[in-house]
Formats: sequence, structure tokens, C-alpha cells
Amino acid sequence: MTWFFGILAAVIALAWWLHERRMRRHWRHLREMLDALAAGREPGNFVFLDGGHFSALTHPLGKLAEEQARLRGQFDREEFNLRTILASMEEGVMVVDGQHVLRLVNPSFSRIFEPKDDPLGQTVLQLLREPEIEEMISAALKTGEAQTRDISANGGRPARHLGVHAVPIRDQAGGPGVVTIFRDISRLKQLEDVRREFVANVSHELRTPLSIFHGYLENLRDDPGMARADQAEVFAILGRHSLRLNALLEDLLTLARLESRQDQLRTEAIEPGAFMSAVAGDWKNPIAKKKLTLTVDVAPGLPALFADPLRLSQVLNNLLENAVKYTEAGGQIRLRAALVGGQFELRVEDSGLGIPPSDLVHIFERFYRADKARTREQGGTGLGLSIVKHIVQTHGGTVQAESEYGKGTTIIVRLPGPAGRS
Repeated sequence: MTWFFGILAAVIALAWWLHERRMRRHWRHLREMLDALAAGREPGNFVFLDGGHFSALTHPLGKLAEEQARLRGQFDREEFNLRTILASMEEGVMVVDGQHVLRLVNPSFSRIFEPKDDPLGQTVLQLLREPEIEEMISAALKTGEAQTRDISANGGRPARHLGVHAVPIRDQAGGPGVVTIFRDISRLKQLEDVRREFVANVSHELRTPLSIFHGYLENLRDDPGMARADQAEVFAILGRHSLRLNALLEDLLTLARLESRQDQLRTEAIEPGAFMSAVAGDWKNPIAKKKLTLTVDVAPGLPALFADPLRLSQVLNNLLENAVKYTEAGGQIRLRAALVGGQFELRVEDSGLGIPPSDLVHIFERFYRADKARTREQGGTGLGLSIVKHIVQTHGGTVQAESEYGKGTTIIVRLPGPAGRS
């Protein structure tokens, strides 16, 4: 019987060994699957082929894996949507934690501030070097209220005007943070400055003739018996300023229409030689009166120029008016037309006073006058060259000034040539 119990013990030991081996294999498989779930990976197959207690885990673990996969897919979609929205925003977005450390930025933030290194992990002050932004974030964290401010920022770069909005938030763990939105309002600020300057200039330009009108009308009222010769002089002065005021208002209206694109160009084929000769002919009397010489030089064989003849004549007339005003008696004015580099190049050259370099870069600005006293004396509104610039740009062209003080000025108008016509 001893041998029987020995064999039985051996069989039991073998069965136990096989059972332990199977159990260890199941535990190892289960641990691998749970580790995969914990790490957010695809866990694979939960099926236990040989039944037993582990088989009861197949269904709930499979459901857990499915739910995790669903949540992971939902998270990935939401993250993709968030990054897509952030990437498409023109405004810069910055998210910081309670220690002012950057945790998230979007591409527009990098475009606005141009950080040299990875911004994430840096503090706001380290990265931006803008105490005012640091103060806004501190205030948002302290008060729990949104902060809004317009600031002028440079941080070692060209100055920009930014609209900044900082909103306090809580992260998933309940920790404090701030989402800050940056909007580059430099262009709006520039337009606002231009608007204020324009209003100030218009007010100044209108004040002078209106003051003169007021003064002389008071003289006429207070002195009904004024001598006829004195009255004639007063009326002549009022007439001149009335014409100047009318010219100013006309130029303002023209400029307003050009800038708002209310006037549609009526382009047609223009023969350059005949057109420039006709414009020059309109200046025959002023040229003769001032004893100037006006010549027209048009390159032979030029193709037709497609432009609005009314607007183009306005360009040339404004340029000729300046040339006549600022060229001394006996001087020369020349109109030129040629095809240069595939573009029509129209030039108005004079041998007049010329323009100092400091003024040359500003002459196409509204109300800018290189010689303010003389321009007002001769009736200029300060808008002629600005109108020229807008008309030329509306045609798809450019305008440029070249001058040497004391030796004359050349204004060059470049318009699309035959190949560039759409």
C-alpha cells in the first residue's frame, strides 16, 4: 500500500504544480492587462480560456477596457478640437498656474511675442519682461475677477499696443491659474492716432479762413461807411479765402471718396502721348505767366495705358500745380512717359526749390507741407499729394518722390503695364 500512497502523493503534487503554474500565468496575464489599462494603452484580450474564477473577470474587465477606450477617444477628440481652436485664433492665448508659470500657449502668442526659447515652464516675468502683464495676473489670482487693460508692450522688441484680458481659472486638481488673451491692437491704435491728427489738422485748416471771415465781417458791421476802395480790398480777401476754403472742402471730399472706395474707376484705353500733351496744354497760360518752360517727352511706340482718364488727369494736374508753384521764373518742367520694367512710368520733373531730405519722406501724408508758410500763401490745401497717392494706389500702382534741395524735384508714378493688366 505504501507504493499506492506514494503514487497518489506524486499525482496530487503534479496537479498542484500544474494548478499553481496556471494560476501564476493568469495572474501575470491579469497584471499585464491592468498595467496596460493604468498606462492608457490598449490592454489586448481579457479572455481566460480554461474557465475558473478568472473567467468571471473576462466580461467586467472587457467592459472596463471598452469604457477606457471610449473615454480616451473622447479625450483625444476634445484635445484635438481645443488645439484646432487655439491654432486658428488671431488672439494670443497664455495659460499660467498659481506661480505664474506658463503651461500652455497658442501659435498666435508666439507670433506676437516671438519667444527665443520654449515658453512653457518659464514665468511670465522671465519670458515677457512686462511688469504690467505680471500685475494683471497677480490681480486676477488675488481678487478672483477678470482684468482688462490696454498696454504698450515691447519686452526688447518693437513696441506694440495690446488689448489684454486675464481671467482666473481652476485646474483639474482645483489649483489656481489664469487664462490671458492678447489682442494686437497696434493697427487700431495707429488708425485712432491718424483720426485724431486728421481732425486736429482739419480744425486748424478751417480755423484760419473762418477767423478771417469773422474778423472782416465785424469790420464791415462796425464801419458801415467804409471807403469803397477799402471795401473792395476786404471783399477780395474774403474771396480768396472763400476759394481756399472751397478747395479744402473739395479735396477733403475727394480724399474721403478715394479712401472709402466709393468712386469706381472707369478705366479705358489711353494713348499716353496725346493724353499727356492735352494735360500739358491746360497749363499753357500759368506756364507763360510765370515764364516757365514745359516740355512733354513720351517714348515712341508706347502701348495703350488702361486707366481712369479723369483720375489720371487729376494726378498729373496736382503734380503740375506743385511744379509750377515751386519753380522760379525761367525754370523748366518736364513731363515724361515710358515703359520701364513692364510698367508705365510717368514722371513730372521740375528745376524748382527741391525738398529737404527730412521732409521728403512725409510729403504724401495728409496736410504735410515742406514749406508751410509759402504753401498757405499760394493757396495749397496740403492734400494734393495725398490724393495723388490714393489715386495711383487705386490703379494698382506706386508713387515715389526724388529731390535734391535747391535743384528740383521728380515725382515718379508707376502704373501696371500691358502684361500686368487684369
